[in-house]
Amino acid sequence: MATGNSIYDIKKGFLSSQLRILDGALKPKENWQEKLPEGEHGDLSEGVLNQVLYKLNVVAKRHQKLVYSSQALRHVAEQIDDLYQKKDDSEEGITREDDVLRRGANLKDPQNIDLLPESYPAEEKDSEEDLEEYQTLKAKLANHSAALQAQRQRHAYYSQLKSLIAPFASPQQSVQPNLVTKDGPLAAELERTRLLAAKLAYQIEKSKFPNTDRMHEDDDDEMEESVGDRLRMILEQAS
Repeated sequence: MATGNSIYDIKKGFLSSQLRILDGALKPKENWQEKLPEGEHGDLSEGVLNQVLYKLNVVAKRHQKLVYSSQALRHVAEQIDDLYQKKDDSEEGITREDDVLRRGANLKDPQNIDLLPESYPAEEKDSEEDLEEYQTLKAKLANHSAALQAQRQRHAYYSQLKSLIAPFASPQQSVQPNLVTKDGPLAAELERTRLLAAKLAYQIEKSKFPNTDRMHEDDDDEMEESVGDRLRMILEQAS
């Protein structure tokens, strides 16, 4: 397996290979009957043995799918990976405070700044002034790091604002077509919607007056006039 694989991938691959072995069908060796003692009722027939093995394999596969599911496999691999990670973190915590004080450590990293000890490990040749200077420099470094973090957060905030207003960078192409102007496409669509709404209201109003042969012509004219008045009223309100 490749060295670049993580602990999780390695352990999951190993567990998968073992499960593939368990998935194999159970079958006895070819000469297993020769080692059996003779029974009172004679040897079992091959058909009975095959039937028993078939049922046994079905039960075994069902058990493996239930107990050794893919979710359980991932869970076990994650637990193993967590154990390795905790071990690495505990070993790293012992040495990182010492490493951060060595020459070449990246003191721009806020995590390394937080790992700096409050007081420098004193040696016999170190003077009191050197120890005080260390604390002063550490405080300045922490302040500069906090200011840098604030600037980064501000930059991220303004970058997000810039991405939000980016669609309005070209108003002639992005904003103007969506404005309600006299000759704009949106105004034409609104006018079309008003006409459709008026027609629908007219049909609904008309359906309230059943048109039958029993009604007189005068009543028909009166109904048409009433519906027409309602339609004009709706159009006036829509405009």
